[in-house]
Amino acid sequence: MTALITGANGFIGSNLSVAIPNSLLCDINNNKMYSPDEAIESISNGNVAVIYHLGAISATTETDIALISKTNIEFPSRLLEASLRANIPFVYASSASVYGLGTNGFKEDCELTPLNYYAISKASFDMFVRQKIIDNPDAKIVGLRYFNVYGHNEDHKGDMASPVHKFLEQARSTGVIKVFEDSENYYRDFIHIDDVTELTYAAINFASGIYNIGTGQSRSFANIAAEIAQLTNSQIKEISFPEHLKGKYQEFTCSDNKLISSEYKKTYTNLREGIKKTYEDRIR
Repeated sequence: MTALITGANGFIGSNLSVAIPNSLLCDINNNKMYSPDEAIESISNGNVAVIYHLGAISATTETDIALISKTNIEFPSRLLEASLRANIPFVYASSASVYGLGTNGFKEDCELTPLNYYAISKASFDMFVRQKIIDNPDAKIVGLRYFNVYGHNEDHKGDMASPVHKFLEQARSTGVIKVFEDSENYYRDFIHIDDVTELTYAAINFASGIYNIGTGQSRSFANIAAEIAQLTNSQIKEISFPEHLKGKYQEFTCSDNKLISSEYKKTYTNLREGIKKTYEDRIR
């Protein structure tokens, strides 16, 4: 099986490319990898058996809707249409950001309330996918709504990196972990990259649909900081909440895992173990 992995230079994509060696790799941020047009051509030429589309503009602060639409809606739409013509499975990255503040819950079929342009782009493509699944009942189309992924090879994400990565980096470089005021009230569903890679690879065998990819448990930012402070012998310092994130920041996420559990049974990495593994990976 020859897989095409887009976003192969990114966090999840780079980990998946290790799990699926000899894949065709596509990423606009690496000129040694396939470009989007070359990726489409490879599909058309029959060189691809499955598509894992993981590339996107993931910055929740991006406001250029033309750029976001081209990258997060137009390109995956081209890939999806190419997969249908080639009759090959299409697995793609969605995001838990589509649930917004979570006032409608975190079940895959609930009404979505995205808070920023990135989340809107993900919700929009999910809507296209749901209709494509109806119109193409024999096709294999699987969307994965990733919750807060953390772990190995997250360095390039900068300000979009997980709190686990940021706190570990702060502890390593300064010995002081900076957390937002009231961080004990910010809860997220943190899932280790090893679990995400396993589920993403396995998604080719899921029934067509959109699935949450989280642990089903939430932990506060304050708790994460405390775990890392203890592990690294660091201090914790509170900082003001950024003005540009007010009203656009999820205060709570927790994956509803009923649907994914019906397709794939697994035990998720314990958060403490995952943080320790991430820490050990960084100091090697």
